Amino acid sequence: MAEIQCPFCDICSTEPFVIQAHIEEDHAESPTTSNVDAAQAKHFSQLTPPQRAAHPAAEDEEQWTKCTRPRCGEYVLLSDIDEHLEMHASLDISETALSIDHARSPKESKSTAARQAKVKESQKSRPDPHKRKTGRTLLEYFSGVSHHGRPPPQQTRPAAAALPLGRLGKRELGPHAFEKQMPDNVRLHLLTDALPHQINRLDGNGKLAPETVVDNETSGIIPMLARLCTEDEDVDTTYLCHARVKHVNKLRCDGNFCGYWNVQMMLSYLQAAGALPGMRQTPNVLQIQDTIEQAWSNDILPHGRRETGVIRGTRKWIGTSEAAAYFTQLGVSVEACAFEDSEHELAAVALLDHIEAYFISGLENADQRGTSHVTQLAPIYFQRLGHSMTIVGLQRNRDGSRELLVFDTSFETSAAMRALLSGKRSRAQLEIILKPYRRSDQSLARWEEFEIVVPRSAGVA
Repeated sequence: MAEIQCPFCDICSTEPFVIQAHIEEDHAESPTTSNVDAAQAKHFSQLTPPQRAAHPAAEDEEQWTKCTRPRCGEYVLLSDIDEHLEMHASLDISETALSIDHARSPKESKSTAARQAKVKESQKSRPDPHKRKTGRTLLEYFSGVSHHGRPPPQQTRPAAAALPLGRLGKRELGPHAFEKQMPDNVRLHLLTDALPHQINRLDGNGKLAPETVVDNETSGIIPMLARLCTEDEDVDTTYLCHARVKHVNKLRCDGNFCGYWNVQMMLSYLQAAGALPGMRQTPNVLQIQDTIEQAWSNDILPHGRRETGVIRGTRKWIGTSEAAAYFTQLGVSVEACAFEDSEHELAAVALLDHIEAYFISGLENADQRGTSHVTQLAPIYFQRLGHSMTIVGLQRNRDGSRELLVFDTSFETSAAMRALLSGKRSRAQLEIILKPYRRSDQSLARWEEFEIVVPRSAGVA
């Protein structure tokens, strides 16, 4: 086996684990990056999205704060805290008649306002889907790469470029980037707080019936979103993923594990689609870590191990590279794409084009419910700096604006949504109920790059 050189010094070894241990022990406190030659980069990087590229000078550029709201404890970018707290507020008032103030935050920068204006301007040049006869012609218009393999535009590329690699730090892996082992109490929460158990619930006939539930999972939200979006007079068309995708929210323990919860949401689709017949129970975070480590050992996107060090038993964050490695290890093919700002178009616009084209490609087998279309398509693993979510749909409004519909692991299903899912009425306004699931084109304009991973499997009815 060829020798592998430490990216930070001249130490060499033929054993990857020797170099890995050396990096963990000797370079943890000073995570700087040196460039590797093209041959090494090609060997270690088949999938290196832009946000996973090392940023040697940027370790202190992004600062985190721990949300002190009850039942939260999420580590949030300081630049993202206003939006995070606004989501908390919308959940807090989900059972009142209050409305949300959509005024721009006074902390919003001039550059962000300019980017939002650019998104608004792009709305004027986007076609109205209802003025076209078929989804095919609309797909041909959009610049995003559909899952049929159309060529990418300049700012949209497969997340596969060979970039200089090295050990990532807190900017990419979070506050626990150099952790050797998570605390025992966190490990215990991950092992025991999301186990299936039986409860008794009233069925449609008013009789108690046993039901198996997992406390941090919610089923049935996709059909409910279809109904609620149809009731919103400002919405023109809504596209949604497979109806059986579950919302998974975080467990109450110290550490952000959003990447793992999003993997679990992808798994809820794959299990419903029959793509994983041997998986009887959704794996927990520790089991997902084991599978990612196994993928790296099997030479599946092995550069991830070099970038993160060992993730087994730690609270290090994972991203699209680890998600892709995980699904590939399971035998599930994936498509990974990255979206970056270009001279002529923002990443947010390219992303929305791509997502809309993706869902339109599934209209043939979709279940139409008013203005909503529930497809058989997979949800999408969605990454931006500091956080990942699961895209479950896209909403086009009558004014031409667009909004992603997402499941965000940071927040539990609201009381209002739970009431509706149980067949009860809710006093909350429609916009309040939908707020936690919507990410507007204006809010997306704050970010300069995004990454997505889409698992590929035949849908089921």
